Amino acid sequence: MKNAVDYLGIVFRVTIAVFLFVLIQYFVISVFGFLHIDTKIYEGLFTLTYSIITIAAFTLYSLVISYKREPLIELSKPSLLISVASIVIAFGLLGIVDLYLEAAYIIAEKLQPVAQVLEEYSDRMDRFSDVEVSVVPYWDTILDFISTVFTVTLAEELVFRGVIFGEFKSRFHPVVSALLSAVIFGLLHGLSIHIGYALICGFALALIYHFTESIWASYIVHAVFNLIGSSLFMLLDSGIFGDLSNAASACAYHAFFFELFCIIPGIVSFILLYMIYKERKKNEKDELNDQNGSDVKTQEEVTV
Repeated sequence: MKNAVDYLGIVFRVTIAVFLFVLIQYFVISVFGFLHIDTKIYEGLFTLTYSIITIAAFTLYSLVISYKREPLIELSKPSLLISVASIVIAFGLLGIVDLYLEAAYIIAEKLQPVAQVLEEYSDRMDRFSDVEVSVVPYWDTILDFISTVFTVTLAEELVFRGVIFGEFKSRFHPVVSALLSAVIFGLLHGLSIHIGYALICGFALALIYHFTESIWASYIVHAVFNLIGSSLFMLLDSGIFGDLSNAASACAYHAFFFELFCIIPGIVSFILLYMIYKERKKNEKDELNDQNGSDVKTQEEVTV
């Protein structure tokens, strides 16, 4: 009976976390609508606003949930080795996503529904598909860049890895917890071609967070992924630095092959994080055994 109550409690808290995450976005959309601020033109301001509110809300949520119990979100500082490995993993994930999208484009040549989904995905990923570049203020483009790389990634890591994965991990195996959190992460990215690679990345990010016991490690992976995957090229296409469309295309072309090259190093880096995790757990177990042995020996001496 107690186990059933515990599981229901986890489901309830995860549901509350998802609801809060979605509610914040709809609240900000409503406020922008009330103030007659077009979110397509001022997407950077909107993204920065909702992500900062999300960070504040889930930091408070974590403090409340963690009261008189183990901290829900692990915030240890990653080592230099773990930070570098996280960057390599980010490029490797980008390579895997490139392969995923290439496969989708090949399928789209034969299946019209897939082609339509890909077109919708491309429009969604291109900020300037629905609005002219000249209409968007430069300051908002910069805010969009900052929010996508820094604040949105932190907000999503706190929500999906820190809170949701953390809640699942309290009762389920870490791999099962990573999969469950990844499914939710994928679904909240929309029912499109995006959901597939969001699920892959969400699963990898959850395991990285688990292996390193640091939200900052998964944050590094997520931030680099967003920077190279979209934000950098959006900034180059915005016209802030002049007409760099040719340079952006050349960078994207070379980045594609570099990301494919990084798939194997990314997998090796992921395995390295796992080995560091196993070694750390072994050392913790040995220390605990040594401490228990010392306690037993002390107790025997007292008895004698």
